[in-house]
Amino acid sequence: MSGHVGNLSLTQQEALDKLRQNVENILTKEELEDDYYMLRWLRAREFNLQKTEQMLRKHCRFRKEWRIEKLLKEDSIPEVWEKYFPGNYIGFDKGYAPVYLFHPGRFDLKGVYHTFRPEELTKYSLAIAEKGIQLCKEQSKKYGKRIEGVTIIEDMSGFSIKNFYKPSVLHFAKVLGMFEDNYPEFMKDIFVINASRWFYILYAFIKPFLSPKTKEKIRILGSNFQPNLLQYIDAASLPQAYGGVMLDDDGDPYCTAMLGSAGEIPHSLYRSETSKDSNRSQEDYSTVSIARGDTLKLQFDIDIPGTLMRWEFKTDNHNIGFGVIKVIKNEDGTMENYEVIPIVRRSCHDILEEGSYSCEDPGK
Repeated sequence: MSGHVGNLSLTQQEALDKLRQNVENILTKEELEDDYYMLRWLRAREFNLQKTEQMLRKHCRFRKEWRIEKLLKEDSIPEVWEKYFPGNYIGFDKGYAPVYLFHPGRFDLKGVYHTFRPEELTKYSLAIAEKGIQLCKEQSKKYGKRIEGVTIIEDMSGFSIKNFYKPSVLHFAKVLGMFEDNYPEFMKDIFVINASRWFYILYAFIKPFLSPKTKEKIRILGSNFQPNLLQYIDAASLPQAYGGVMLDDDGDPYCTAMLGSAGEIPHSLYRSETSKDSNRSQEDYSTVSIARGDTLKLQFDIDIPGTLMRWEFKTDNHNIGFGVIKVIKNEDGTMENYEVIPIVRRSCHDILEEGSYSCEDPGK
């Protein structure tokens, strides 16, 4: 049996009923009663009840820590990101699912890494997924059928060694892992067009973060991709350059105005140019030497919910990995280290690294 609504085995139905009981304390009534929603998580873990429950509980923690419910409600996506990020939803496929077009060859991976903090890059990426889910809900209501995934087109034309900036690639690969853990079956179909050898180098970095099911959905196409795309997407929802009839307001067949102008981010927008040195005195800081391969751990016991943690640091030489880990006690009594600020490389040898985290729960 497929494990989809209306096509469940007795064992799969029992797993669905049991999962509902096990997670009724963390999900809303609407979510618990939504078979489509519940089954997505079960399929993601091959109907293994224990693994599915763990996945859902981690997802609820993820939504809380990243304040997902507020992500699209707040006017929090800056113009610089919208201008230089070459991707957007452009229409719908023949199954009414949203179509997202992304052009990595026009994405300044180095510039974006030096312009935004890693947490910001993650937040803006998650907003893309949340927007897709919102569009799926709107389409489901409009057509009276459940739309659960997004069709993605990645145009690799122009992607070369100059686009490949390893710290940024590794960061976005980690974000892909967050997508897999928290948006199961979000990617319905993935078309990689104008794929060159540089795509395979990039793919080698991100492949470990993709689930087997996602890998199966990837269709790698060369330059003669238009007939393939038109099998799944109507011409009215494709830019003219991709075999469709769409033009943007400027008459551009690539619909650049819809995606963001992209291109190289001016150095004047880099954080090293826009950030200000701290007005704290040198005596307010501690100094420590961290050798290559060593780790420095600072533990804080939080007693008051809502306590704000702030940090500022800078290195004399080389970047370092930094993150914030919350120690969580699970219902079964086991302890878990959860990254509330993902551990990634920081360009703290160039600029003062600063940030904050609001501790909603007491603990370590």
